Amino acid sequence: MDNAPAYPDVENITCIFIPRNKTAILKPMDQGVIESMKRRYRKQLLSKLLFEGVDDEEEAACSIVQFWKALTLKDCVYMINGAWESVTEHTLKRSWRKLATYLENVDQSNDIGSVTVTELNGL
Repeated sequence: MDNAPAYPDVENITCIFIPRNKTAILKPMDQGVIESMKRRYRKQLLSKLLFEGVDDEEEAACSIVQFWKALTLKDCVYMINGAWESVTEHTLKRSWRKLATYLENVDQSNDIGSVTVTELNGL
């Protein structure tokens, strides 16, 4: 349990409180899954912006403003959905590894959905 004051005092149960600001360590989604999804979302957003851009610099500035004006909440929700669906099983397993040590054969690599410079240059 964390140190929230809402937990009642019960005589039959012994509660052990986690030190302040340490609950994030025990929350698997905070172990890289959310970060991976955010990176994938930003990659989709940047790709959409670049592919809808124009070659002329002056038109490009105007195009960026138009892009942001035309971007709808629906577009963002679809991109978030796509980002979430592209989070790999490996990333999810790795995030649970700290709590569930019985997960075997989880690669120790650092695949958190990072966008490399090579990928950005390819856009």
